[in-house]
Amino acid sequence: MFPNGVGKYVDLMQDMIPEMKDGTIRTAIDTGCGVSSWGGNLLDRGILTVSLAPRDNHRAQIQFSLERGIPAVLGVISTQRLPFPSDSFDMAHCSRCLIPWTEFGTFFWGF
Repeated sequence: MFPNGVGKYVDLMQDMIPEMKDGTIRTAIDTGCGVSSWGGNLLDRGILTVSLAPRDNHRAQIQFSLERGIPAVLGVISTQRLPFPSDSFDMAHCSRCLIPWTEFGTFFWGF
């Protein structure tokens, strides 16, 4: 997913979103997280990221993330609302997740 590495990907994001560097963005959620490479890189940059895997068959990936010290949860996101209150995160990241981020009146930046 990150042909030039996750670090280069996040560097590009920071160029487009200066709030990632100035401390405005402090929390993020990563849906469809894989092994939490994006969340781990942001954690190194001072942004706490919760990694969310969308299906039961991703349990091993979540376990791997937790063992690396990255907050991670398994959630059924196609039939239920996420288990977090509105405005819990300053930023959302998803890859092929098809989540309607603005449906409940909250705007998220998604890539």
